[in-house]
Amino acid sequence: MSQPEDVTLAICTRERPEMLSLALRSFTTATPRGVQILVVDSASTTSKTREVAEAAGVDYVRSDVKGLSIARNLAIKTSGRAIVVYTDDDCQAVAGWLDPILLRFEVPTVGAVTGRMLDHTMLGAAVSTPPDRVFRETIEGLDAGHGAIMSFRRDILVTLGGFDPVLGAGRELGGAEDLDIFCRILDSGQQIVFEPACIIHHVHTRQGGAYTQLHRGYGLGLGALATKWVRLKPKVGTTMAVVVIKRTLWRALSNRTNPRRRKADMALLGGFLTGFLKATRYRMNGRTFVDVHPPDPITLSVASGRSGDES
Repeated sequence: MSQPEDVTLAICTRERPEMLSLALRSFTTATPRGVQILVVDSASTTSKTREVAEAAGVDYVRSDVKGLSIARNLAIKTSGRAIVVYTDDDCQAVAGWLDPILLRFEVPTVGAVTGRMLDHTMLGAAVSTPPDRVFRETIEGLDAGHGAIMSFRRDILVTLGGFDPVLGAGRELGGAEDLDIFCRILDSGQQIVFEPACIIHHVHTRQGGAYTQLHRGYGLGLGALATKWVRLKPKVGTTMAVVVIKRTLWRALSNRTNPRRRKADMALLGGFLTGFLKATRYRMNGRTFVDVHPPDPITLSVASGRSGDES
């Protein structure tokens, strides 16, 4: 069985030191000793993120170029361990969260393992446990999990070229980088397991316009993802587009009495259509988009605690 010493837990973060501090307090308590906990700073404009990581006694690395996928790829580069686990800076862990992941990686054909994300109000509450699932087909990457808790064999991430740098928070196509890597892993012949015994609690919910904008970002990424697969495998990509549109319209109809949710659904749909069209203009290198115009670097002076200029 894989051991804690085989694992890097990567927490990618930007400009949220207070939230990161709470997450680290939780994960340093609930994570077995031997796991490398790595804070990846996605081009924060101050040294506060580094200071929080140092105060918690965890490892820290910085990218001067913002972008969630860029940060996640830096975690792959920085880690020398066999398994890389990702979570977010607005999540908290409970004891025993990692053990089910390690058990699942005992199966050689499993390339990734995902878990459950529950609202922080359910911390300590008795909740029903859904069945586990094993995903095998490329299209199933849409349902395989989410970025709040996902783990991978590092060598597979390296082989696949890591996360698509054009997708995800901080970029024009602001979402679906997690679903994209799931689809690519499945397309490579590896399986993904959803493990319900692995639970992470989400402690930050966006409100108002930020909530709507979040869903537009999801839509932009999903649209680009569908375009990618239309170009790679037209049948898969077309099915993906149909599934996303049908699901979104159904949710919007179901949420017609909930203005907040319905507005978010329509923002996602609009983002999907925009992202689908935008991505037709992106060049591709294999199964990732070419990052022709990355964000300008944000460098910190030595006095501000600069840690590096990885990109």
